[in-house]
Amino acid sequence: MRWDRLFTDLEGAAVDAHAEERDALAEDLRDEQWSRLSWTDLLGGPDVRLEVAGLGEIRGRVVGVGDVVLVEDGLRTIVVLPEAIVAISGSDGRASAAPALRRTRGQLARALRDAGARVRVVRRDGRAVEGVVAAVGSDFVQITATGRSVSLPWASIAALEER
Repeated sequence: MRWDRLFTDLEGAAVDAHAEERDALAEDLRDEQWSRLSWTDLLGGPDVRLEVAGLGEIRGRVVGVGDVVLVEDGLRTIVVLPEAIVAISGSDGRASAAPALRRTRGQLARALRDAGARVRVVRRDGRAVEGVVAAVGSDFVQITATGRSVSLPWASIAALEER
């Protein structure tokens, strides 16, 4: 009887050790998978919420990621500068990544200028300028609004919204 109990105890210990090893390997694999992700990989999925400095929370589907992040919220497309994104929710990293965007912020601003579209440029401090894109420099965009031109460095811009 004692031998049976001893073998049962040893067998149980082996099963427990195997389970612990399996759990440790699974955790290591999970950590390795997360370590390969960039925060931009979290932008896939149908309903992502972004907290943007100066703009607040926006929700929608990210349709492009690159020099800018393009978000469609059902009514419009918002051009968000990645540096202005302070938090992401709604995606746990398992959604497929958002498509890569080849156009730069300057190219997008020039396209808005060429279309003569009215835009609302939201600065990271929360203030906004509305008008049309008059010029696009290497590190700024110039908006003409109510008879005056306002030049905004890209570093101060959170987002551009077509009006």
